[in-house]
Amino acid sequence: MVDDFQAKSDVFMAWLANSSATISNKIVLRDLREHDAGRGVVAISDIAEDELLFSIPRTSVLSVENSDLSTTLRETLQELDPWASLILVMLYEYMRGANSPWKPYFDVLPTEFNTLMFWAEDELAELQASAVRGKIGREGADNLFKEMMMPIIRENQGAFFPREIQANYALSDADLLALAHRMGSTIMAYAFDIEPVELNKEVDEEGYASEEEDEALPKGMVPLADMLNADADRNNARLFYESNVLTMKALKPIAAGEEIFNDYGPLPRSDLLRRYGYITANYAQYDVVEVSLEIVREAIQSESQIPSSVLPYLEDHGIVDSGYDISYQGRSGQNILEDISPELLILIEALLAPAAEFDRLKAKGKLPNVNELSSQGIKCLLNIIRNRAAQYSTSRKEDVDMLFQLAGVPIHAEIAPRKLRRVKMAVEVRIGEKLILEETEKVLEEMAERAGEGLLLKRNERSPQTSANKKRRTT
Repeated sequence: MVDDFQAKSDVFMAWLANSSATISNKIVLRDLREHDAGRGVVAISDIAEDELLFSIPRTSVLSVENSDLSTTLRETLQELDPWASLILVMLYEYMRGANSPWKPYFDVLPTEFNTLMFWAEDELAELQASAVRGKIGREGADNLFKEMMMPIIRENQGAFFPREIQANYALSDADLLALAHRMGSTIMAYAFDIEPVELNKEVDEEGYASEEEDEALPKGMVPLADMLNADADRNNARLFYESNVLTMKALKPIAAGEEIFNDYGPLPRSDLLRRYGYITANYAQYDVVEVSLEIVREAIQSESQIPSSVLPYLEDHGIVDSGYDISYQGRSGQNILEDISPELLILIEALLAPAAEFDRLKAKGKLPNVNELSSQGIKCLLNIIRNRAAQYSTSRKEDVDMLFQLAGVPIHAEIAPRKLRRVKMAVEVRIGEKLILEETEKVLEEMAERAGEGLLLKRNERSPQTSANKKRRTT
């Protein structure tokens, strides 16, 4: 007897086929719950590099453009940003039930999430001083839903609650708020940036678009493409945008029996947890620690007074930010300064510069050259790292001991209590961040000793750029 989980998968795949999707007979949508991965796409025959895995018509993408709501509330949707407009469309289509063309798709999407948005306060406290706690955005999401979306829904009852389904959806504001959070989390975890037929985005030499460019793109839910699990090391497929279809192709040969993986890009595990509700050791290589502007200012002010004109000048040049990333250390031959935000180094050297030197740079419209870090800058950076580490309430050794005690708790398994799974993930995140701080402190101590001998550490010349975890490769 086919269980309900598999039955929904079968109906979904049949719906795709009836929607003019092209699906290779070499792949299947498989139940991977025993591997703690929900659904996933698996190869059942050998697949060659560049081979088509499936193609989804653009008309089958769950998007603002394709929903009937875009006709009913066109001007309203145009006034909303891509995230808010898609959430509204998702609410509309979900509440239509069987009347929505995407009903089989909704049936295979998750109804519960393990993302930080849904963690209790005591669970979030296990993240300690991780900067990710300030990026969850629960309060902002609540305000968006209550102040913008609920009035739109209530003012358009006829559109959102047709007479034939009103009896099933007499939702209170609390019900609507919970449903809006569910749709928003679904989009966070599964939606794609839907690139237009003619791509006008600017990308850098590595093929990355800026965060601002990506935020402006329409968002859409791409059936089946979002069923692929992600893996930083085993990524073997990518979604491509064509005129009438979105195609998923193999990036390398895939053997029969192998799972097909997409890739989220270089996300630290803290962001993986925030956005998708899980972590994996494969993403440890992208871990970062964020150092706040406030902690930098405190370290500088302990050494000297900050002239009032410095920060406004640096802000005009894009140097001032709320936080700065320090990324994973330990790569062979890697200069540690290459793993520290160049904006942070410029900020430190500018704030420490003698008034006359800063005035000279300002007159020329220039910034400090951080190809070399001064001895004073090294010591200041060392103090910043130590102060940042002190914000955590336990040591890394204590965390490792705690993790050892939790070693028998599977992160994803349904049999493990949810709270224990969350605690384990939080401990792993903070261990990764503390490891970065420890390694950075150790190297900076050696640098400070060398600086005392009149030696300065040089860094490879590199222009300030967006941190790696804020960039995305465009297809």
